[in-house]
Amino acid sequence: MLSDFDYKDVLDTLSFPVLVAFPILDENDSSNIVDFYIEYVNQAFTTFFKGVVKQDTNYTSFKDFISPEVSWIEMAKEGMQLQIPQSKSFYSPISQCWLKVVMSRVANRHLAVSFTDISKDKENEQQLKRQNMRLASLTDELSVSRTSLRNKLNSIQTLNSQLLFAAYHDTMTNLNNRACFTKTMDEVIADAKKNGGQFGLILLDIDNLREINESRGHHAGDSVIRQCASILRKFETEDIVPYRFGGDEFIVISKHIPTRDSVFELGEDILAVFNHNSIGISAGIAIFPDDSDSSEDLLKFADMAKSEVKKDGKNNVVFFHQVMQEKFLAKMTIETKLSKAMADKVFQLYFQPQFDVGSGVLRGFEALLRWHDEELGWISPEQFIPLAEETNLVVPIGDWVMETALSTLASWEDEYDFKGQVSVNVSPAQLKQPDFLDKLTEKITRIGIDVAHLELEITEGMLIDNVEETVKKLNKIRDLGIGLSLDDFGTGYSSLHYLQILPLTTLKIDKSFISNISDREGIEANIIESIVSLVSKMGLDTIAEGVETPAQLDMLKKFNCHNVQGFLKGKPMPRNLCERVLGGDSSAILSIENGR
Repeated sequence: MLSDFDYKDVLDTLSFPVLVAFPILDENDSSNIVDFYIEYVNQAFTTFFKGVVKQDTNYTSFKDFISPEVSWIEMAKEGMQLQIPQSKSFYSPISQCWLKVVMSRVANRHLAVSFTDISKDKENEQQLKRQNMRLASLTDELSVSRTSLRNKLNSIQTLNSQLLFAAYHDTMTNLNNRACFTKTMDEVIADAKKNGGQFGLILLDIDNLREINESRGHHAGDSVIRQCASILRKFETEDIVPYRFGGDEFIVISKHIPTRDSVFELGEDILAVFNHNSIGISAGIAIFPDDSDSSEDLLKFADMAKSEVKKDGKNNVVFFHQVMQEKFLAKMTIETKLSKAMADKVFQLYFQPQFDVGSGVLRGFEALLRWHDEELGWISPEQFIPLAEETNLVVPIGDWVMETALSTLASWEDEYDFKGQVSVNVSPAQLKQPDFLDKLTEKITRIGIDVAHLELEITEGMLIDNVEETVKKLNKIRDLGIGLSLDDFGTGYSSLHYLQILPLTTLKIDKSFISNISDREGIEANIIESIVSLVSKMGLDTIAEGVETPAQLDMLKKFNCHNVQGFLKGKPMPRNLCERVLGGDSSAILSIENGR
């Protein structure tokens, strides 16, 4: 045994639990340790384990109270035999903490067992483990996030590319679109200004696409648009870039041009390929900087040139000229004044007399719209009527003309016993109105005229859109007892066909035939004679327009044309002069100075 002096006093000074034991040997085998006898526990041991383990007891009597997880006997044996300290960490339910037990052999074959509270170390270890696990998890998450971010960035880049393409390309044709044109124009203009170069714009419009859509369907129209895009793409180079501008319009930028003529040649080449594919186009050209250095103006001027092509028969290419802008500004001025003129009721109704060719008796009058502006003076109907049709003001203007003409007719019937005809022009836009017949009958009833004295003048143009519906409406007008006159006969390609289907009472021969009727080498005389003979056999009345010379009148008498209208017999007159004529003053016809 160890002497008391050797270790007890020393052990009691220690702050951690320690016990000292010596081995109990097997009676039959002195080399086999079967247990240990606890010879001493220090004060710290007693306090720490609350007296559960006491000295003068066997080792096996307390081990499970401290922790059943520790192989106490085996560790003690190894410590004794190997003379190497044995250690193990475990959780002690008694002390409710983590302990580290160390078993060491000491002098005289004694075993020293010490306990150290390692709870803080264990907590730090667990915390470090948790941190490592969290770090590993974060590393995995970061890796996943990086992959996800990379995929998202790729998706965003792909989406951005798709959006950019969609933003600057036309979905139907895949050509560059209007937004791309606007962006490119800014760049091209900046480059041309910097380097002193020229470039041209060709604005082109597909001819008659509306008719294709209406006759064959929009799918056929879309097919034509795609075909046009395909044709333009064949001309595309680094300096020649086509765009779909919208609807049936395309535009071509021709950069770094050597001369103006090079753009015109390109336009003609494009036109030729379109025509070869049975497609007509109207195209206008504007040149930077000759026509303007502004993108907006260049586009506007190219559009003006294109509009001139449309007016002159379509399917052509022309340059913009300054006179086009002057005409455009004049048109805009008239268009601006037109609405105000209607609102202010400054229009006037004139009446041009019509006479029987044989007897010279007054047949009646054609009501003609006139407009005098304080600034512009007299404005020709050829100028403002097309604008009224474009802006749809022709409908309210036409209502006013009908109201005024019927009121005048009623007055003449009452005051002068007028039994002739008053002819009133009806535009296609008016006749298309669903309530046209209702309005007309309401006016007739309210104003109180004899319908036998009313004649409506129509043109072939109103038959283009829906012949069947138009003819049905005209038949209803005839059923009311109102006369129907076909104006400008001979200028349409299918006039003879219309004579067969329209419920006409009168046919007016266009003045373009009358002007050369007395020319010996002309064919107009033969045409007029044939027309008069044909329609007379059909029972229709005839009126020749634009008769200005006695020679023309003599020829019409020879052909048995029934009536004439023109400056030779009478110019358009205001109402008061017409009433002088109706009152018996024939000189009133000669007193009119305004030949409009």
